[in-house]
Order: sequence, then C-alpha cells, then structure tokens
Amino acid sequence: MTTRRSEAASPWAHIEDFLRDRGADRLPHPGGTLLAHLIRVARTLAEWGADPVVQSAGLCHAAYGTDGFDEVLLGITERGTLAELIGDRAEALVHLYASCDRSAVYPLLGRDRPVVFRDRFTGGEHTPADADLRAFLEITAANELDVITHNEDLAARHGAALYRLFARSRDLLSSSAWAACTRGLGRYAPEPAPGLRITGVDHLVLTVEDVERTVTFYRRVLGMEPVTFDHGRRALAFGTSKINLHRAGRELLPHAARPTPGSADLCLVTDTPQAQVLEHLAACGITPEEGPVRRTGAVGTLISTYLRDPDGNLIEISTYRRDPDADG
Repeated sequence: MTTRRSEAASPWAHIEDFLRDRGADRLPHPGGTLLAHLIRVARTLAEWGADPVVQSAGLCHAAYGTDGFDEVLLGITERGTLAELIGDRAEALVHLYASCDRSAVYPLLGRDRPVVFRDRFTGGEHTPADADLRAFLEITAANELDVITHNEDLAARHGAALYRLFARSRDLLSSSAWAACTRGLGRYAPEPAPGLRITGVDHLVLTVEDVERTVTFYRRVLGMEPVTFDHGRRALAFGTSKINLHRAGRELLPHAARPTPGSADLCLVTDTPQAQVLEHLAACGITPEEGPVRRTGAVGTLISTYLRDPDGNLIEISTYRRDPDADG
C-alpha cells in the first residue's frame, strides 16, 4: 500500500502522492530516490524565496525526463494531466526544463540575450520570456547542487563546468541561489591563469554628461592634465595613468554594460598633506563630503578626504601614512 503524506506534513502532499503513483519513489537517484531528490529541490527553492509556481515546477522538473536523466514519469502527450495538477505556468516551466537541449543552450546562458532554446523533443527553437529563463536557471541550480551534494563522482566530473555556468549567469539567479552556488561549487572556481600578473592600472573610463565641464573640474581641482587624442577624444592624465572620458549616450565601443554618469567611486593618491588638500578645496569652493578619515589602502593605511565631481562620482583623495602613530 502506498503511504500518503498529510497536507500538514508537506505543502505539496497531493503532488508528492501523484509522483509516488508514477513510481518516483522507486527510481534510484543520487541521495536515495528520485522522489527524495525532487522534494529536496522544491524545499531548496522555497528556502531561496522562489515563487510557489517555481517551487511546484521544481518538484516536478524531472516528470518528462531531462537531458541527463532518461527516466520518464509522464509522456509529453500527458502534459494536460500535469497541468491540471500543478497549473499551466508550472507545467510550462517543467516542459521548458525537460525539453532543454543542454549542449545547445548551456553555452548561451549568461552571454547575450535573448537566449534561443532548442527543444530536444522536436528540434525546434524558441526564445523563453525573461521570467521563464530566470525560473529555469533557479531550478537548474537547485537541481545540480543537490546532485553534486549526494554524488562526489558527478561533482568531480561536472563541478567546474557548473561553476562556470552559474558564475556567468549570476544576473539571472536570485542572490540566495548564487550564494548557494558559491558555497557548493566555490572549490571548482578556476585558478588564476598561470603567468598572468596584473602590475597596475593604465587608465579608467568615466561616462559623463559634459566632457569639457569634467575636464575643467579635474584640471582646476585635482591638477590633472587635459589630453586630446585619437581624433578628438578627451582624457585626463595624472602620474603614469589617465582617465578617458565618454559622453553619456555616445560611449565608444566596447564599453561597460551599464555606463552611467555618477556611478564611479575612485581613490586617488597624493603626496600633498591632507591639511593642504583641505585648504586647496576650500579655495576652489569645494565642500568635502567627508574627511579626513582613516582608511585601508592597497599597501597600507590611508588618510582620505572625499568629494564629488560634477556628475556625482565619489572621489577619494588619499595620502599614505608614513607614521602609523601620527594623526593628519
């Protein structure tokens, strides 16, 4: 006789009973049975704060089999049966997950969108809505993390590839899901490339509303040298580095994914004493945002004064402390 769960014991008792009737509790799977795995996936999604529809889809994600797990609880011709049980949207997510041709789709995830999905059942291609893509990734993460937790051989074989998949797709994952990925897959993160060693910063790029206004400010307040190069492009030179300027809406390719005036936070090092920095800022009519205050720099203790440029970028002017017991 099949043992039934009470509604109080599980929010998905009726779905679990259906899966038992279809044999999910008799199919072996890493961590015990397929049913045990499906329940863990649904619980993980619930812990991550996933929508109840996504939780239900996670509970049934292997109902039609997957590209990696051939056992089938329902045939594709029975989609109506599953939809009646868990709802049309949850069933559509189950079908999206089951039909995914991973060899074609996984390399596209985390790269340019929209992502074209290939249906392994029909060979057809389609573009899921962004919400469906996010649900797909969330279910994928919950599924794969549970599998590698319960099978070290699979973890060793696929851990590195899974880390790369979720790392480049992290903008599609909830913060809770990504945190779980870093905990479960962090040991497979790639090591720095042998022979590659970054020795410094050559230049930065600021996206600004008014290039000449920015040039005037950085020359007058921070003593940088205006530079014109490459057919009229503008930059600001200081020390052995420079800041290239892009006008908002006319950024040069390639550029940051979301170039926005006022989004930068720069720390600039000076050998000018902070007292003199404050005097200079006052003479320029600049009221510091904060400082001087003690901060930790790349190679020691800093004393820093903060101000904002015309676009609202936060500029930290810092001096390294030579005497750790001295103030100033």
